[in-house]
Amino acid sequence: MTSDDLMRAAGAAWCDQHGKWECSKQSKRSQSRCHGLAIRGTAACRTHAGVSTAVAKAKGEALSAWRAVPGRQDVSPAEAVMAMLQMSWARVHIYAGLLEQQLAEADPSRGVGYGEGLVGHTFSASPSVGVYESGEAVRGLAKLEAEERDRCVRYARVAHDMGIADREIRLAEAQGALLAGAISRILDALDLTAAQRSLVPTVVPGILLEVAGGAS
Repeated sequence: MTSDDLMRAAGAAWCDQHGKWECSKQSKRSQSRCHGLAIRGTAACRTHAGVSTAVAKAKGEALSAWRAVPGRQDVSPAEAVMAMLQMSWARVHIYAGLLEQQLAEADPSRGVGYGEGLVGHTFSASPSVGVYESGEAVRGLAKLEAEERDRCVRYARVAHDMGIADREIRLAEAQGALLAGAISRILDALDLTAAQRSLVPTVVPGILLEVAGGAS
C-alpha cells in the first residue's frame, strides 16, 4: 500500500491546487474545507485533530502501519494503537536482548572498551593521512533499541489518552513480552552467526505485524 493509499483510506482530502493531502474538516473561519496539512494516517490537521499533535501523530502512525497489513483496512484507532503497542513492546524486548548479547560479546582488546556493543568509532579519510579515526557514534542496534523504547512509551501514552483501560494496556504489554520471549528463544536455539543476528531488526518487525494482523 502506497502513502497515497494510506491517506486515502484515512479519509484525507487530496488538493490538486496545493499538491498535498489536506484536512477533511470544515474551517470555522472560512466555512469551507480546511486546507491544513493532514497528519499522516489521519484525515485531520493539527488544529482539527482534537488531541495533542504527538497523540495524533502516534495514532496516525499506528493506523498507517496497520492498514498496510493485507486484509486489515477496517481497523479502529483503538485497535491499531493497542496492536502497535503490543508489537512495539515485543520489539523492545527483542532488541534489548540482542543488545545485551552484543555487549557481552564485545572484545575489550580491540581498544573500544566495554562499551563496544553500544558505541563504535567513525572514520574519515584524506589523501595525506589516509583513513583515520574521527570520532564515535552510537551503534545501529543501540539506536534502534532506544528509538523503539520511545515509540513504545508514546503508544502507551496515546492509549491512555484515548481512554483505553490500564488493564488492557498491561495485557497488550504482557502479550508483547511473551511473544518477544518466544522469538528470542527461537533465535537462541538457532545459534545464529553475528551476521545473521544483525538481520533480526530488519526482518522481525514486519513478521510481528503480519502475525498480529492474522490474529486480530
